[in-house]
Amino acid sequence: MLLSSYVKVTASLTDGGWTLVAVRMSGDLVGELAGMSGAPRSASVIACGCEPVTALRLSWGEFEQVKAEHPEVLARLQESVSRKLAAATRRRVDYRRRSPTVRLARVLVEMADDFGQSVRGREVILPMDLKHLEWGELIGVSESTAYRALRELRDLVDAHHRRVIVMDLTGLRAVADRE
Repeated sequence: MLLSSYVKVTASLTDGGWTLVAVRMSGDLVGELAGMSGAPRSASVIACGCEPVTALRLSWGEFEQVKAEHPEVLARLQESVSRKLAAATRRRVDYRRRSPTVRLARVLVEMADDFGQSVRGREVILPMDLKHLEWGELIGVSESTAYRALRELRDLVDAHHRRVIVMDLTGLRAVADRE
């Protein structure tokens, strides 16, 4: 369980590289799928926030003991897994049905809702450091396509730095809701 900061969840590729599959924040569980199945882990986590990452690591046996003593933990585990499955399903549908700009808008809205920190009134900063390449990996496009999608959203999003600032969340939601 992550107790502070943000991490990038990356999965290895068959060619030896890595791809970004998700961003997680304090309060999120990581590694629970491998723990539940006993299979080797399918991803790694790398810090991407400005503060150090603090996490609570339990062996699966320790986690089973915690679940036995605190049944509400099982509900949290089920919630975590179902939320991740729903997000993966949405992204898979988006890959087939939506433009890169709409897909990026949807990811940015999701992150603003989950991680966003309000600044200067209606602006929302996303407190994780991601490169254009990583934004592309999240929506299944090349770095150059992600860059173009960010440029198309320039009236709604300031992406001149590694930290994205959503300047108009309502407008971004409108783009994200396009079919």
